[in-house]
Amino acid sequence: MSVSIPAVYEKVKLRIGKTERVKLGTIRERDFQRFAIAAGNSDPLFFDGAAAKAAGYSAIIAPPLYLSSVMGWEAGPPEEVLRSDGTGGQEVAALPVEGLRLMGGGQDLEFHHPVTDGMEVTMELGPESVELKDGRSGQFLVITLTRRYRDQSDRLLVTCRETFIAR
Repeated sequence: MSVSIPAVYEKVKLRIGKTERVKLGTIRERDFQRFAIAAGNSDPLFFDGAAAKAAGYSAIIAPPLYLSSVMGWEAGPPEEVLRSDGTGGQEVAALPVEGLRLMGGGQDLEFHHPVTDGMEVTMELGPESVELKDGRSGQFLVITLTRRYRDQSDRLLVTCRETFIAR
């Protein structure tokens, strides 16, 4: 099935500035400590309460990249509903990009407040921009999504601008 990239561009353009809020749930130290271990980061701030307090934190903190690195907060979709590129759809804010292959183009992150055990986190997600480009092998889209992670008091924790290339 051939997908018209200019048609997808027009559909995505209509969604610019529209956001959705997703409740991610309670952040637990075991989960972010597993992330730190998997990333090879043994910083005591992530494991030792005394070290974290000595550094001025109220408790151990999550690694800064933890929130923006988790691709899904639920158990995950069954394989038969994954897109042909292996994504589940939430990665691109349910944008109408069916039939296109997606590739990550990087993240721009701003860290506002540390994440600690027990925080209730909500993510605000939406497309910030879309560009239609011409490359050597044809047209493609550059889509920028913004994810804003907030705690239960609506305090901003992390802002992540993520770029995807769709072809």
